[in-house]
Amino acid sequence: MSEGVHVKALKTIALLLPLTLMLGGCDQVLEMANKQKANGKAIGAACRHSGRSLEDCYQRNSRIAKADIFAGWKEMNEYMQSKKIDVVPPPPDLKTGTLSPAEMSGEGLSDLSVAASSAASATSAAPKKH
Repeated sequence: MSEGVHVKALKTIALLLPLTLMLGGCDQVLEMANKQKANGKAIGAACRHSGRSLEDCYQRNSRIAKADIFAGWKEMNEYMQSKKIDVVPPPPDLKTGTLSPAEMSGEGLSDLSVAASSAASATSAAPKKH
């Protein structure tokens, strides 16, 4: 008789163990979804603070849910209006990634245009290899 009780107990444990493990994973799934939502809201808020339009923000962050971006953008818009905070313009986009740190910070911008024009003339004057 006691052998039958042990078998039932083992069957019950065998059924409950996977169930408890699956339920424990639900917290991680919800936590990951909340992180993604918070990330989208942060991106939307940053876009609004930098003066970017919603459409530009959506285009730059196509993998993020538009609803989350909008929620963050709207929340930051209301906050900025209530506190009378001005937009902080973002730095210009880098096309080639060849700027030095001094050039990226705005120092030597006049030298940058001179360097670009001299580089263009040097490449056009250089003999072409075939």
